[in-house]
Amino acid sequence: MRPFLVLIASLFIGVAVGAASTIPQWSATNDFGSASHPEVKRVQSSNDPMPKAVVVGDEVYEFGKMNVDATERHVFQIRNDGNAPLQLEEAGTTCKCTLSTLAKKMIPPGETVEVELEWHPIAYSNSFMQTATLRTNDPRRPELELRIHGAVVRAVYMEPSEVNFGHVTAGDELSAAVKVVSVVSDEFKVTEVKVINDESGKATAQIAPLSEEELKSTEGGRSGSKVEVFLPKGLPLGTTKMRVEITTNDPEAEMLTLLVSVQIGGDINFISPVKIDQDKNVMLLGTVSGEKGRDVTVNVVVKGPHRNETELSVAKVFPESLEVNLGEKKKLSETAVVYPLKISIPPGTAPASYLGGDTGKLGEIRLGVKGSPQTDEVSLRVYFAVE
Repeated sequence: MRPFLVLIASLFIGVAVGAASTIPQWSATNDFGSASHPEVKRVQSSNDPMPKAVVVGDEVYEFGKMNVDATERHVFQIRNDGNAPLQLEEAGTTCKCTLSTLAKKMIPPGETVEVELEWHPIAYSNSFMQTATLRTNDPRRPELELRIHGAVVRAVYMEPSEVNFGHVTAGDELSAAVKVVSVVSDEFKVTEVKVINDESGKATAQIAPLSEEELKSTEGGRSGSKVEVFLPKGLPLGTTKMRVEITTNDPEAEMLTLLVSVQIGGDINFISPVKIDQDKNVMLLGTVSGEKGRDVTVNVVVKGPHRNETELSVAKVFPESLEVNLGEKKKLSETAVVYPLKISIPPGTAPASYLGGDTGKLGEIRLGVKGSPQTDEVSLRVYFAVE
């Protein structure tokens, strides 16, 4: 019996010793060096020469605010504080950032290399962050991440962004003021303004300084100017659209465009069997046969207290192929008089397009006005083509 107990005890001791000897193997990582991790270079002993990658200053560059669609750059510096050459390799950047310059890829101990990042945002962002990554042979810092961070804003903007005077009467004098400011510069200003597409030749614009209170009322404006737009009495009836070209001293926003529109109404209106867009004073005549031609009679109705003193005349016709005849004034009612205006496209007119846009200017009949305090001319434009 005793030999049997000794045998059992020996077996237990053998199993325990075997298990204890395998515990380090169970807990150890299956690391076979470069065979299992070929991308990892084995770390030398502390006594061997090693590079040491150090980003001089901050690894994140805070650029503050920049304008959308502008380009900015920043130079980072990487120094080798080790005692062996430092190798650098481009590992990629995020989509809106470019590692434009890496002066050299082997940096001796104690020397510094410059790395330039460039970025060009195309959309607004309150928190714009981009990254460039460099691989190194520093076993303690196998990768370096260089980051830029800031806000992409409207560096230069107008407030309001356009001017619409709405519906007004022809006798009104109109004015509007637009603030043009920069949120990134203390020296920004408007240097020149010019009114474009003003067929009346009467609209004006001028530059004025912004007061401290006006600048504070803007959204983050640091400097800027005020552009004042003036529309006098006597603009033609209908919709008038023009623009003001604004030149600034900011190379990123050298030219801004301010759209200006107004709908002039008054006591003179056009009535026709052919549809007329009353908001724009455009008669939609459409396509006309050049062989047959076409005649249309438009009634020019004059109302208001000055109807009897008002006299109309044909001042301008475009194109010359249009034949226009203004008849005698007649009493329409106790409150209105009417002028018959006959418009003809004679048979045999050559093919042409007056449809606006890319096809050419609209036709136009401009009538001179005397005896009315509201306006000195009215215009009826004609949308048509001859085939």
